[in-house]
Amino acid sequence: MRRSLIAFIVAVGLCSLAFSATNNIKVSGDITAQAITRDLSLGATGSIQDSEDFILSQVRVRFDADLTENVSAVVQLINERLWGKENNANTDIDLDLAYFTMNEMIYEPLTLIIGRQPLRYGRGLIIGDPDTDNNIPDDLGLSNEADDLSLRKSFDAVRAILDYSPLVIDLIYAKVDENTTNIEDDVTLYGINAAYQYDENTLLEGYFFAKDKDQAIAGDDNDKVYVIGVRGDLAVDEQLSLYGEYAYQFGDRRVSSTDHDHIDAFALQLGGEYKFNDPNSSKVGLCYTYLSGDDGDTISKYEGWNPMFEDQRVGEIANILFNNTNMWYIKASGSTKPREDITAGLDVYYLRLAEGLTSPYNALSNNVITNSSDIQQTSDKDLGWEIDASLLYDYTEDVQLGLVAGWFIPGDHFDSANNNTAYSVRATAKVEF
Repeated sequence: MRRSLIAFIVAVGLCSLAFSATNNIKVSGDITAQAITRDLSLGATGSIQDSEDFILSQVRVRFDADLTENVSAVVQLINERLWGKENNANTDIDLDLAYFTMNEMIYEPLTLIIGRQPLRYGRGLIIGDPDTDNNIPDDLGLSNEADDLSLRKSFDAVRAILDYSPLVIDLIYAKVDENTTNIEDDVTLYGINAAYQYDENTLLEGYFFAKDKDQAIAGDDNDKVYVIGVRGDLAVDEQLSLYGEYAYQFGDRRVSSTDHDHIDAFALQLGGEYKFNDPNSSKVGLCYTYLSGDDGDTISKYEGWNPMFEDQRVGEIANILFNNTNMWYIKASGSTKPREDITAGLDVYYLRLAEGLTSPYNALSNNVITNSSDIQQTSDKDLGWEIDASLLYDYTEDVQLGLVAGWFIPGDHFDSANNNTAYSVRATAKVEF
């Protein structure tokens, strides 16, 4: 803790010195406190996420500096911790963002961003979180208890942006995992995203991304996942908006040192939102998502969707219980503002397996259940329903209070020993400065 505090003081001191040179440094941040009670065991003895109650805090301090007309830099520090835990993981102040931007690099359309930075495309189906949104490394303050609530989303990356308005092309290279076993076992991400703003109501995008060393095995040059896709957003009018995305995966998936399966998987997402013309800013939405699974019928071909670096939160509970593969789900949502400073929301999910499991039902090749050895499953595809209700109160312009409650009702996929309703209640308070 002492070293982290010293590092923080030094950083602030350096920023203070730099202020006199740049004359344009902005300091901002936020503090979030959350109290959570939940039971996600579904009745399994010794299951993951048994009944637990905890309080956590998340603190971020950000420094934005404009160095010259075309050069800027961003540094953001973060601490995420459970109250009452005193160890390095909980009390450390860590680096969340650290990147600099060079506009009109070499020639006018090119912008270059280098360092620890956010990468997110579309709605986060492919790229958004280096650990996926329900998992973080074990040495961080929220690991094992609240992985799904972490605010850490940054990649160590180089990003080149070519702005040929209305066409904007992104080229990215990111080092996701630097392993020490061998230089050939590092996990890297690279790819291209092209966005075309057809008009003020229509955005079309196409992309190609690659995940090299999906399983981080040294010397295995065939362990790669490639994804190519298209997506679009359409504002039909001031009230109705539509969106869609289709992605296809190919490459090679490691089965053993001498055996690889060819990847043949896909994902589809379609949705829309309708805003009512009423004084309560009411709106409803509907979204359908399909993530392919492997049926096990074809030798040497694997059809299960690889989540890549997804950042899509599928409910309060299902997001923790299920991996983002081999399932389809429908989400119906709605919100309204009974008062100008209060927003009430309701989300309802129905989830179902894309491909039924075969015995043993916890086989890694086609499983969607996290830590499934504690959960008794069947061949039925019906995963269940989730209902999430939320209430947000804007206490002031900078302070927001919230309450989110969720219930997951297991479907026929779960054995009678695991048909207990799971629940989660989360109270939040956040201030921005």
